[in-house]
Amino acid sequence: MTDCDILIVTVPFTDTDKPLQAPSILKAVVERHNYTAMTRDLNHEFLTSNHKDLDSMKQYFCFHAIDDMDKIQAVENYVEKTAESLVKQFNFDFLAISVFTYQCQTFAKLLAQNIRRLRPNAKIIFGGQGLSTQGIQSKDSWAKTCLQHGIIDHYIISEGENALIDVLKKGKGKGIDGEQWEQKTNLDDIPYPNYDGYNLDNYEGKKLMITGSRGCVRRCTFCDIHKHWQKFVYRSGQSIANEMISQSEKYKIYEFSFTDSLINGSMKAYRDFVSILAEHNKSAENKLTWGGQFIVRGLNQMTERDWEMTRDAGAKNLTLGIESGSEKVRDHMKKQFSDKDMDEFMSQAYKNDVSVLMMVIMGYPTETHEDFLDTLRMFRRYSKYQKVIDGVVLGTTLGILPGTPLAEDLIDDIEMNNGENFWIYSKNPTLDFRERIKRRIIAGEELLKMGYKVHAHDKDYKLLHYLWDIYKNKQQQNVVDINTPNVYEQKYS
Repeated sequence: MTDCDILIVTVPFTDTDKPLQAPSILKAVVERHNYTAMTRDLNHEFLTSNHKDLDSMKQYFCFHAIDDMDKIQAVENYVEKTAESLVKQFNFDFLAISVFTYQCQTFAKLLAQNIRRLRPNAKIIFGGQGLSTQGIQSKDSWAKTCLQHGIIDHYIISEGENALIDVLKKGKGKGIDGEQWEQKTNLDDIPYPNYDGYNLDNYEGKKLMITGSRGCVRRCTFCDIHKHWQKFVYRSGQSIANEMISQSEKYKIYEFSFTDSLINGSMKAYRDFVSILAEHNKSAENKLTWGGQFIVRGLNQMTERDWEMTRDAGAKNLTLGIESGSEKVRDHMKKQFSDKDMDEFMSQAYKNDVSVLMMVIMGYPTETHEDFLDTLRMFRRYSKYQKVIDGVVLGTTLGILPGTPLAEDLIDDIEMNNGENFWIYSKNPTLDFRERIKRRIIAGEELLKMGYKVHAHDKDYKLLHYLWDIYKNKQQQNVVDINTPNVYEQKYS
């Protein structure tokens, strides 16, 4: 048995083939303050378990629903054995459970209940954005209920680097057991993630996560991230490059995935980062590569020299939220880039052999039929760049989420019609749910004909069928429907 002050674990279900970053960062943070910490990635153990009831358990952990009630016992047995494994392997005073999304809540609660039974004197802490149940701006009611019922001793919704130390030292502080937390403005002083507790060879995605910023420099109408991270804060380019070089040498992994809302939010930090990494790659035996979400910038903001440095620094698979081929629609979204910017961006990506992944929103409220055709025309025009286009993400159709500018600014003109996907915009009434599905289907078929890879195409169609059945039967759109036989047909909120 290994003694430690705190054990930090991830829990299912998060669909990823990479090690989640939060436990490794928190391990490094608490060790800096002279506490001993260990980590276990229970999410990865679950995904690679080959359990005969894996799909049913995924559905249960995601939605607290299952299509075969006899399999409830399998769920309970799995969590119980996981808890027994933890207390057998580690002697800990604190257990910190990373609740990455709301789909981790069910497992987290069951695990905490089992740990409480097996190790009653241990302090149990929930932490993460998944403590919020209805989006990033929702209340902390679920976590508060767990606290009131004695399932946990504390919860931390955000900025755990400071709050967790306060829990260990005094059991109280900003961001602990409530919604009031203080945003961290200096990201350069956070220690590098410590993955020593992970067997990184077991992960199919041979990548390490890295965070260069929190928040966003945009205020897109369909997104609420700026309400959570009210300031855009970022690390220096030197700090980001140093971490990647150091971590690659330590763990022998040479590809990185940014968790940021955008990598190139600060062009000064970005230029510093790519110039340092490009110089490193010149002589490195194992060149570093990286990818993540990226803002489309024209040559007036991202020069040809910036592109050369981006190429030499190892950029690959930049994820672009282009959202629409209509400049008019993008202007309403507040995307802040023109058709000319987009053309220049794609030309430079092609010239420098930097691959991109394109994300599109189907059925934005102001989208006319001509706007929709503009999107198809854009992809036809960019067919010549397919060598560097890894694929297109069309999703299903736009859902209007609470707390977004769309929901707030159009409140007098939007009828939600029993679901975030079923809305009607009074100033564009022909774009009903049926029409939005029609455009999504046409877009998918046309892009495939053009030779593009459409990511998760079949899963998106399954979800559209599921939503259409709810819509045509005039039912309320819910997160859970226990009559749905497969997790991929469930409504994702």
